Amino acid sequence: MKSKVLVALTGIIAMLVVPLALAASSIERVTVQTEGAGNSVGTATASALSSAVAQVNGAELASTTLSTELTQTLDTNAGSDFAAASATVEAIAQRTKGLVQSYRILSKAENAGVWTVAVEATISKYARSEQADRLRMTVLPFRTHSASQGATSGRFVTSLTAQLTSSRKFAMLDRAFEGERQSEMGVLSSEGTSMEEMAKLGNRLGTDYMIVGVIDDASIHTQSTELAGRTLTAKSATLSISYRIIDAPTGQIKMADSWTGSMAGDAIDSLAAKAADAISRQIVDSIAPIKVESVLGDQLYLGQGGASIKVGQKYRLLLAGEAIVDSYTKESLGRQEIEVGLIEVVDVQSKIAKAKVLKSSVNIAEKFPTSTFIVRLQSEAAKPAPAGVSSKKAAPVTALKQKVENDW
Repeated sequence: MKSKVLVALTGIIAMLVVPLALAASSIERVTVQTEGAGNSVGTATASALSSAVAQVNGAELASTTLSTELTQTLDTNAGSDFAAASATVEAIAQRTKGLVQSYRILSKAENAGVWTVAVEATISKYARSEQADRLRMTVLPFRTHSASQGATSGRFVTSLTAQLTSSRKFAMLDRAFEGERQSEMGVLSSEGTSMEEMAKLGNRLGTDYMIVGVIDDASIHTQSTELAGRTLTAKSATLSISYRIIDAPTGQIKMADSWTGSMAGDAIDSLAAKAADAISRQIVDSIAPIKVESVLGDQLYLGQGGASIKVGQKYRLLLAGEAIVDSYTKESLGRQEIEVGLIEVVDVQSKIAKAKVLKSSVNIAEKFPTSTFIVRLQSEAAKPAPAGVSSKKAAPVTALKQKVENDW
């Protein structure tokens, strides 16, 4: 019986430890060396530790309040040997609530009443997600010509953001809920929050590219026709959007295009979703076209999943060839794309999709280890168009980031 209880307790402890380990993984420890100056050893040490915090986490955390906390703690132990006073180190860790994990004094010197202290300090730092290293994009509210188009603009921006996020190729930054984010950051900086948690402050990301644009037209047209003494009424919706991708630091326009679609009825929302799907695909195809990541017989695993890929969609299978360089600008124009087959998506997961090969002119499994295969959605022109629907698709553009331009 005791053994069963012990096993049960062990299982419970294991379940508790795993989440705690995962929760703690967002905080890492960074050791740095800094110097500080002041009219006492305590003040100079406090200055050095404050500089260490600023070096690791930014000036937002190395505030006057923190410096005061450090100075008060160190001045309390002014008579001790700071390099060996473990009680002082522990006091600092407690007073800063874990932000300054530990430190040791490397050297101290006095000149004309001014002390200079060099320290080696271990500071808590918020470990950002690896996704933050992706190309960063922000979809900003699209401008409108009338107040009635505001709802359409909001739905389009929301849908475009969701599509680009699900591609998992970019770090999509939110600007729509900035107030809520600021409120949460205010909680982190309030009294009672551990400074180790406060390490999350000062980590706001800046965007690389802004996606902006204008809703040029979002209208519903009604047409009446007299037939055999009766009046027949038909509605059609039209949506026209122009957009740009702008390099945030320089303001340079990296891409500009437009999309126009129409549909029978008054389904402007459906057109907004269709526009978001087409534009997001154009952006992804330009920067990071979908690659074949694994081959198993006639099954291909694609490096993209989520809402942007749907079961039943057919993609052209392309073999990447030589790089193409513009003769005038010497910039990369992409690479040769040799069509070698056709595939159909049979399963979609959050990060990957599985497709079956419908036809192929090469032995994919044989070439795959040393060759790069990409896929592009079969054009609408190659499929029967749904009744009452027409659209204008954006033309191919060059990649937005130099690293990607060198490949595609």
